Amino acid sequence: MQLHEDPQWLALVHYRRTVFGNWVSDADDPDFFLAKTGKHDPEAELSATLRAFSAPGGGDQHARCRFPARYYWLKSRLELGRAALSDQHCKAFSEWAQTLNAHSVSLIFPASYLNSPSSMFGHTFLRLDRKNQSDDAHLLAYTINYAADVNMADNELFYAYRGLFGGYPGVISVQPFYEKVQEYSDFENRDIWEYTLDLSPGETVQLIRHVWEIQPVRFDYFFIGENCSYRVLSLLDAVRPGLGLREKFPYRSIPSDTVRAIVDAGLVKSVNYRASAATVLNAHTRQLTMGQRRIARQLANGEIPLDSDEIESLAATERTKTLEVAYEWLRYRTLADKLPRDSVADLSYKLLLARSRIDSPSPLKLPQRPAARDDEGHKPWRADLGFGFLDHTAFGSLRLRSAYHDLTDPAPGYRLGAQIKFLDARFRYYENNRFQVEAVDVIDIASLTPRTGFINPLSWTIGLGARRKLLESSRPMVGYLDGGIGLSYGVGSGMIFGLMDATLETGAAIPSGADIGFGPRIGFLYRGLGGQGLLDFRIDCFIVNEDYCAGGIRLDHTVNLGRDYALNLRLGRERGENSYASEFLLSVRRYF
Repeated sequence: MQLHEDPQWLALVHYRRTVFGNWVSDADDPDFFLAKTGKHDPEAELSATLRAFSAPGGGDQHARCRFPARYYWLKSRLELGRAALSDQHCKAFSEWAQTLNAHSVSLIFPASYLNSPSSMFGHTFLRLDRKNQSDDAHLLAYTINYAADVNMADNELFYAYRGLFGGYPGVISVQPFYEKVQEYSDFENRDIWEYTLDLSPGETVQLIRHVWEIQPVRFDYFFIGENCSYRVLSLLDAVRPGLGLREKFPYRSIPSDTVRAIVDAGLVKSVNYRASAATVLNAHTRQLTMGQRRIARQLANGEIPLDSDEIESLAATERTKTLEVAYEWLRYRTLADKLPRDSVADLSYKLLLARSRIDSPSPLKLPQRPAARDDEGHKPWRADLGFGFLDHTAFGSLRLRSAYHDLTDPAPGYRLGAQIKFLDARFRYYENNRFQVEAVDVIDIASLTPRTGFINPLSWTIGLGARRKLLESSRPMVGYLDGGIGLSYGVGSGMIFGLMDATLETGAAIPSGADIGFGPRIGFLYRGLGGQGLLDFRIDCFIVNEDYCAGGIRLDHTVNLGRDYALNLRLGRERGENSYASEFLLSVRRYF
């Protein structure tokens, strides 16, 4: 029957083909294999598994109890009777499965979180739902989560290095959903998408069996490749034959891409949106007047008593809204600022008591569900093909980007002001037969979050790479490290931001080998005119070599042509060291 080549067997032991065509399992724990060569030999592992299942003895340590998903699948394929391959009562597994009490499965997708390197692209895990479970009862359901077992003592550089090259073990954890909601929605203010999967009760049980098999197993964790989303795909492959989801992501697995693949495979029955605490608070504060917002802040800060004239003078509906927002902001501050609960418990109780004395339902409307989910946005790879002029010299342009989204890419499915770019390279061929690498951005991240009267985050940017620098008579390539910090404010459907930037540049064209610059950056992000755009003004004053200030102004506007196509126009005027240059560039963008 060649069962060792069956896709289901290969998925259960997490085999994949290497670039040389050989088999290798993603599992990095010798205890997961029953054959000495099992990591690289599906046939030897299958033979060893059958021998172990047929061995005498019993109890939770028997192979039939250690690998119930393998046992169930082999028994169904080989149709062996009880005499040949008898069932084994597995007390530990049975009690664990009864505790989970899973009837169906949901895929959970918390949105991206720029303040954590491992969560910049979002996160995915599974929730085990019970039969006829209400929406409120979902919070008590269990989840299956795969994440890196991080040493909290590691510094950021060591953390990034180990995360990129598999230096951390990946571990499966099972915990209540309310703990994950508290972690992602309350503490990190990440909206959550919940996808009810079209798995049968039998497939759900087989998923539980397989999670039992791999729960104690080490898988080396890679932030880009074998991450949380990759492991979710491998679990789904193991319970439904022929899906082949994992094969679609041989080198990297971005959560939004993997969710898109699960949707395209027809595995999703319905989708629910769970707004974060910050999203709810922002939506509710927009429904208050300026005066009511001021009163709500004063109440939450304990600056005015609950029986003050300002409160009593409000109509019942307006007083209800003000009290509710005051309580929500106090709760948000408690979580975000990690305030001692005993320091705010008395005020929280008084706010809730005052609200309970008003006999009317809440007049505040919940935030609307976004028009596009995170998995419905453009794809992360991007290729630009265009033409333009640098002063009066024409050129053709090619741009290739590995991931993920920049400020002027199509906005649906992405957060305004959030930018994550990896490996973004730009090339030009000028009319005088001159080919140039224009820039290579290794990483470029921007977190521009508007401040409100209640939530006041800092905006920041960081970038690393190489780019052309305008000097008096040339544009040499220099390496750079940029960073900025400042404030952003919402304006209509867009935002304005102001940052104080610092720049370190290095290269042979710089007399001392390196130079440092400081200066302001002001920008306006907007939506409209068929897409979205950025008007950006920046000054950098360098201080190490000859003192001079460089910078420029740039308009970057993108017209959306569907989800995965766009037309981009860039106009700019740049000032270098005693020189100026103007730029025009028109490009067609393709996302894939």
